[in-house]
Amino acid sequence: MAGQADELMLLERVFLRLGSAETDEQLQNVLCKFLPPVLLKLSSQQEGVRKKVMELLIHVNRRIKMRPLVQLPVEALLTQYQDPSATSFVTNFTIIYLKSGFPRLPIEKQAELVPTVLNALENKPVSHLDSLLLLVVPLLGKVKVPTEPEKVANLFGLNEKPQIAKHLLEMLLDMILLPYSALTPQTTDSDQQPGSVSLPVPPCMSESSYKRLTTNNPMKPEDLEEIKLGIVKFLGHGVFKNDDILIHLIVAAADTRFGVANLADMELKKVIGSVDWSSSHISLPLYSLFLGTQAKNVKPENKKSSANTRIRLKLLTHLCRVTGTGFVFPQCIQIVFDSLYGSHSNTRLKTLALNFSGNIIRYAKEESLGRVAPVLLAGLQKLIKECDELHQGQAYILIGMLAHRFPKIVYHDVGLLEMYFTNMENANPDLRLQIREGLLNLILAYKHDILPEEADKDGRLNLIYVLVRCKMSSEEPMVRFSGVRTLATIFPPNHVPSKFLLLLATEKMMCQRKPTNLCMVQEKNDVDLSKEKSKQKVVMPPFEEITNYIYSEAELNMRDASKCFTMGNHVLPFKINTYVEILIYLRLCLIKDLEVPLTRDILKHPCEFTPAIRELLENMSRDEKKDTNSLIQYANLVRELLIANPASEPLSCMIELAGCVPALHTHILSNLQFVREQLNSTKEAVRELSAVLYALLLAYSTNDTEFEAAVNYLVGQSSNKVLEVQHGALLAIGHCLEMKIMKKKSEGTIDENWNVVKTCIEALVPFLKQQNPLLMGAACSSLGLIGRVQGLPLEDGIPLKNGSPDAKRPASANITKIDVVNQLLDIMNNVKLSAKIREKAAKSLGLLCVGEKFPHTREVMRGLLNTAKETKDVEVHFAIGESLVMCCQSIWSPEARNHWTTAVNSYTPSTDEPPPNDNLEWLLDELLLLAKQTHPNSRQASCIWLLSVVKGCGEREPITNKLQLLQNAFMDLLCESNDIVQDAASKAVCVLYDIYKSEDLLQTLVKQLTSGTRQVTQVVSDTKLFEEGQLGSAPTGGNLTTYKELCSLASDLNKPDLIYQFMHLANHNAIWNSKKGAAFGFSSIAEKCGEALKAHLPQIIPKLYRYQYDPTPNIQASMQNIWRVLVNEPQKIMDEYYNEILCDLLENINSPQYRVRQSCCLALQDFLKGSGNRSIHDAVDSMNDLWTKLFRVMDDHHEQTRITANRTAKILSKLCIRGCDVSQGKAGVKMVEAILPPLLNVGITNAVSEIRLVCLQTISELVSSAGKQLKPFLPKLIPALLQATSELESAKLSYLSTMLGAQSQAQEAVDSARASFAKSHFTTETVSKSLQYADASILEELVPKIVDLMKGSVGLGTRIACAHFVTLLVVQLGQDVQPYTGKFLAALVNGLTDRNAAIRKHYATAIGHLVSTAKESSIEKLFAKLQHWYFEREDDSIRSACAFAVQSIGIHNQEVLKSHSDVVLPLVFFAMHAEKTVETEKTLEVWTEIWSEQSPGTETGIRQNLQNICDMLKTALESPSWTMKAQAANAVSTIAQKLGSSMDPTHRNTLINILLTGLSGRTWNGKEKLLKALSSICSNCKDAIQADSNVDTSAIVEAVLKESRKDEIVYKNSALQCLGEVLSSLEVDKFEEVYNIMQDILSNEKGVKEDEDVSSEEVSKNRENNIKLTETAYETLGKAWPENSKPTQEKYREMFVEHTVQCLPGVTRSVQISVMSALYSYVDKLSLLKESNLTEAEQESLGKIMSGVIKAVQYALGISKHTRLRKEALNVTFCLGTKLKEINQNSELDKLCSMFKEVLPDIVNDNQPEIKSRFIIIL
Repeated sequence: MAGQADELMLLERVFLRLGSAETDEQLQNVLCKFLPPVLLKLSSQQEGVRKKVMELLIHVNRRIKMRPLVQLPVEALLTQYQDPSATSFVTNFTIIYLKSGFPRLPIEKQAELVPTVLNALENKPVSHLDSLLLLVVPLLGKVKVPTEPEKVANLFGLNEKPQIAKHLLEMLLDMILLPYSALTPQTTDSDQQPGSVSLPVPPCMSESSYKRLTTNNPMKPEDLEEIKLGIVKFLGHGVFKNDDILIHLIVAAADTRFGVANLADMELKKVIGSVDWSSSHISLPLYSLFLGTQAKNVKPENKKSSANTRIRLKLLTHLCRVTGTGFVFPQCIQIVFDSLYGSHSNTRLKTLALNFSGNIIRYAKEESLGRVAPVLLAGLQKLIKECDELHQGQAYILIGMLAHRFPKIVYHDVGLLEMYFTNMENANPDLRLQIREGLLNLILAYKHDILPEEADKDGRLNLIYVLVRCKMSSEEPMVRFSGVRTLATIFPPNHVPSKFLLLLATEKMMCQRKPTNLCMVQEKNDVDLSKEKSKQKVVMPPFEEITNYIYSEAELNMRDASKCFTMGNHVLPFKINTYVEILIYLRLCLIKDLEVPLTRDILKHPCEFTPAIRELLENMSRDEKKDTNSLIQYANLVRELLIANPASEPLSCMIELAGCVPALHTHILSNLQFVREQLNSTKEAVRELSAVLYALLLAYSTNDTEFEAAVNYLVGQSSNKVLEVQHGALLAIGHCLEMKIMKKKSEGTIDENWNVVKTCIEALVPFLKQQNPLLMGAACSSLGLIGRVQGLPLEDGIPLKNGSPDAKRPASANITKIDVVNQLLDIMNNVKLSAKIREKAAKSLGLLCVGEKFPHTREVMRGLLNTAKETKDVEVHFAIGESLVMCCQSIWSPEARNHWTTAVNSYTPSTDEPPPNDNLEWLLDELLLLAKQTHPNSRQASCIWLLSVVKGCGEREPITNKLQLLQNAFMDLLCESNDIVQDAASKAVCVLYDIYKSEDLLQTLVKQLTSGTRQVTQVVSDTKLFEEGQLGSAPTGGNLTTYKELCSLASDLNKPDLIYQFMHLANHNAIWNSKKGAAFGFSSIAEKCGEALKAHLPQIIPKLYRYQYDPTPNIQASMQNIWRVLVNEPQKIMDEYYNEILCDLLENINSPQYRVRQSCCLALQDFLKGSGNRSIHDAVDSMNDLWTKLFRVMDDHHEQTRITANRTAKILSKLCIRGCDVSQGKAGVKMVEAILPPLLNVGITNAVSEIRLVCLQTISELVSSAGKQLKPFLPKLIPALLQATSELESAKLSYLSTMLGAQSQAQEAVDSARASFAKSHFTTETVSKSLQYADASILEELVPKIVDLMKGSVGLGTRIACAHFVTLLVVQLGQDVQPYTGKFLAALVNGLTDRNAAIRKHYATAIGHLVSTAKESSIEKLFAKLQHWYFEREDDSIRSACAFAVQSIGIHNQEVLKSHSDVVLPLVFFAMHAEKTVETEKTLEVWTEIWSEQSPGTETGIRQNLQNICDMLKTALESPSWTMKAQAANAVSTIAQKLGSSMDPTHRNTLINILLTGLSGRTWNGKEKLLKALSSICSNCKDAIQADSNVDTSAIVEAVLKESRKDEIVYKNSALQCLGEVLSSLEVDKFEEVYNIMQDILSNEKGVKEDEDVSSEEVSKNRENNIKLTETAYETLGKAWPENSKPTQEKYREMFVEHTVQCLPGVTRSVQISVMSALYSYVDKLSLLKESNLTEAEQESLGKIMSGVIKAVQYALGISKHTRLRKEALNVTFCLGTKLKEINQNSELDKLCSMFKEVLPDIVNDNQPEIKSRFIIIL
């Protein structure tokens, strides 16, 4: 009971204290002291105590409710609230007063307590959390959040309180979701009772969450907007993870207020890139917000509604970023359907939903999406039926994508395909494009190989076929195109009906030429499908099936007149173009299994593939039945088209059939006449093909008589006047005879004297002289064809010794073989003829030697060789080469075979005797001689001809005997600048080795290539040194270099024989694929070589990779050719040989040859970027070597190599920076360790500027990516960067600064710009970034280097950067710098004396920061040093540096300055009184600013530091320096003005004595300052001086009088001013002395004579000084008039006035003003005007004085144009009138009034304010 009584007593006392508190302040004090303990009493066990507490709290509530300004002890309550031992009763009441007291606090205090409130929420009930968080949320925008992440975490501690963080985030989201309209309750329609309102729950919120925010929490829309802005700002400070705040920012970005939405958008951009959109943790909250609460086991009041349209739009925009596992099913599908078909959807939302659907289809996991794919498909199909065209187009595309990914859902749905085709046909152009895009994806789902077993289930393929066939007749091109793509995609490649339909579509697709499957690939003439056989089998329909199908379709069409097409008199089942395509495709199906080219171009028979095709067709003809023979059907189709349209295609097909299967002649024999008529066609190609077909039919289907008659007819037609008829006849003659003779040979019935042959030859030969090249070419070809199969039935003839017979001689009766030869050679030598004609002549000459042992073979060869110089055309050279080979082979040549039946490799000569070698040996000798000639045409011809001979006669004895000579010749030709010659020579070398495999040849070749030995080329008049256009391309023998590199490569591999394989591949020129070059078969050689070399890839790849980047184009192209052949999978190969390639590049990057160095740099650029699974980390062990060696190349003497190396270094830099990123983990650490040593040890200290620049840029970016890994290198890194700042500075700025040396202000402006550049340079910024990783452990090594730079560097940029670095270091490390502050301070203080102003300023700034870490003794020494410099060095630059240093200390460390104010402030006070000039103006402003900021006020500051100031002034006044004395005098004046009489007598007297001492002696510049200071003391301290017996006033006066007698006018002027002030202040009578001085001045003025030698300016200046002296003299005279010395007044009173009246008219206006001013002082102090009882003598004297004064005043008032003079006169009048009135001198006053009235009219008209004001006072 005693305890209860005590508690009740205490509570009563508290009650009494509360009751006695009358003011708010008293109540607040009581509550702050007693409220927390009173609340604790609620936990008392005594009921009475608790009741008393409740009464007390009720009273408190009543009191504070009426007094909103009373503060509650919120912090104490928070502490009590966190107490875990407090009961729930206490806690509940505590939170009540927290809620009441918290809003009463100032906003700043509330924001400060936010972290405390958040930390107090742990383990508290949800209701408490809601209450307190509602207090906190509006303040979040005002909370000061630190920038460091660690401090943020420590401040709020939410990471350790996940439940609190979650609750806070939920409340923040609800607050952001809260719409502005929801703050105002709305009256419901159903409730009619007045005052009844409803609060509709906003979207995305539940009823409970809405009430939580709005109940008892009234807000205005403006307040809510401010809260939302604060929330967004708070979220942007990194308090929460980006994943947790994403949804808040998205919702805020959808806010209706622009300010909130805009700020949220900005924060969202920062967050959105770092979020893992593939995580369901990110996407699930977005789904939930979009859809609302989906679970059924949730209370109604906790169910959240779905989002409104505005929020949905923003959510969907960001949901479109979701990928992978971020798609959660079925939520994402629900979102799609809700957006498409929901009640609140709109156009934009549907568009976004479709975009989201596209992402789902692309990126969702197949397993999850597969379950809902049919549902999504149905929804999209519904959208197509119901929505507008915009969304229909997207739906079509999405269905196609979905079907492509899940083909099984549509595989059997042909109706979907039909819908696409139907809608495409009727859609507008834009929609049609979208439908087509979707269809192209959709048809991939219907491919036959998706479900091979079900491909034709229930007639599926037939349904699709019928559908497409129907749509192929559409008028819309896009529909037809889609149909073609459908046919080519869905159906199997051997599906006959679809291929037929495709063929029919070619007519309409002819303009577009859209290739579709194999059928349309063949429309490209350059595509050979046979080359694809090695990769995959070419699948085409069986020839029999497709032929039967097409033939039956053709028959059906022929029966239906509507489906037929008329061509002249002929009716065809198909259109011409379609028919042609059908024949081409049927032919390809026919020969698809043969090793022949599968191209659209039909082979020109007979050719090398003819025997193989003949064998196939003959087998087919024998195997098939006649009735259903597909070959016959094919032949009938060909025949029909041929008869209707005799074009090249049907003719070629018929020639192929007739030539390979003679049994088929019966199908065309009836049309023999028609074929002969085509010989007269206007088309040359048709005539040529018709000649072949006619010859086949005539030779194999007619008897000799019919044949002879037909040939005679042709001979007769050759004389026809129509050119086409002649040409056709000539061609037919040759082909007919060739075919017939070959047939007779095979039958053994050949007649050597067959007259028909002779007749034909006699008819053909004259055309060799025909002017028309067409006829000439036909004659040449026909003669060659005849000569190939039989010797010409002509006499041999005798060649003339001097060459060919004269062409102008009369023709002999008989034509001889030599005549034919000569005429063909004439054609060859006629350069005016086309190359084509000359080729035909050359070939004919060769063929003449094949049909028999030609007697003139040597003449033919000689004639061909003689064309070497005149012929440049490569094709002609190849033709001649072939002919030369035929000449050497004669009847043993493969050209003598039957081309229709016998392949080249199957040919056997008709004779058993060996071929003679004499012609071949002679030819080789001639060609070797020809190869040594210098004419470029001869060298090209000899090379090609030698290649032809070697290829055609390679194993014969003459070649074997001349192997070495031939190889030497080819080696010489390898050096030619002509690419064709070089390539041909390399091929020839390879052919020799392939044939003979001679080790001697190999050794010789290697020796020649490696040693570079070459035969000296003879230069004669016709030697062509350069090809056209080659000049300027640096012809340095690069061609031979190519082969040297190849030889080196083969030698390095220890496989010298590989050089031949390399040479094959290196220069595989396009000409070898031409019709002439193809004869040599080098296309296949390249492939075979590639196979042979693959075994040596490990040794080849590294070098070959480097050679690809050789700067010599020839080498580069050669190596790239080899690389393409050898390496099928470059990425895989590079991955496999990564280390070998890198080692090779590093080994050769410093090669002596610049080409190798350059190629290594180029190769590294691509290689280091990574390939396959490789990255820069795989080269980490080689980084030191790589950088070091690359630096050497960057300093290369070869310019292009340097440029290339620089590019490589930049690429390597970027890769290294990326590899050092913190995200790389341990690999990044290893990379940093690898690259920093070469960069720091070699790079940044390199003498080459480019190397330094690359290294510095690399390091700068490295700091950002590598982070703390750089710490061990900072002592080397930072000094290097600082030093580089100057080296990277613009030379122009430095030059400009030097040039402006004489203009200090301009130079200072430039240097300031340079300093700004240095501080903002990327090197300085890099240092700033790197400092965050620095600590005290690196300072011992770092500081000496920085100090050396500050002392020893000559570059402004480096020194500025060092100063800036010191500042940053102090800010970053604080007191850790203290052990090294002395060194820094010494260097910085020395820098204050630098001649450059920018350096002085920045060093001073650095000192200001550094003193915070300095010892007390160091600071004292610093200030002592600055003071010493100021007094000892009278240099404004040093003094300005001192000012900047002191100012910087005051700004950055004011407490240091305050603690040393007794030293600093006296110096500042003294310094601010320096003489103000243009040079010192800015410095004085700095000193003045320091004083105003650091002193409590001028007067107070002086008084507090007076002793020190006086000591300093004493020192300065005693200084021998005149400037210092003058400056001290200025300071004394200020002290006297500010302190006045309150100045300490001791200090005052000391200053006076020092000033008097300083006045003694000669006059010096600035001495007048002493006088001014003395006068200031005397005027401001006059009472104290007069009262102080220790002050000798007479000494002061005498000293000033003495100075007043000095001769120097300016100084004398100042002395007189001082004298006047001293005499007036001290009231000392020295009027007589002053009067005498004035008399001397006036007398000297009158007696001055102008010196003739003095300039006019000096004269003018002297006059001005004299006038000023006179002015001062009169003013001093007035001030010296003694007020209390009656004897002096009696002596001089009349004289003063008399002198005034006399001098006034004769002086200048300015002097007149001084006179009137003196007169005023005289009147004011005149004793006669102070006494009322005057003696008679005094009255008389007053009368005289009055007369004079009135006269002087009247004169002055009469000068109307001088306001100041009038003003002084009025002052005198007013003073005089006042005093006369006081002593009742009415008579004198009347005189004055009378005078004033006289001048009154004139004064009234004066409008000057100064005059009017005084005029009014007087009146």
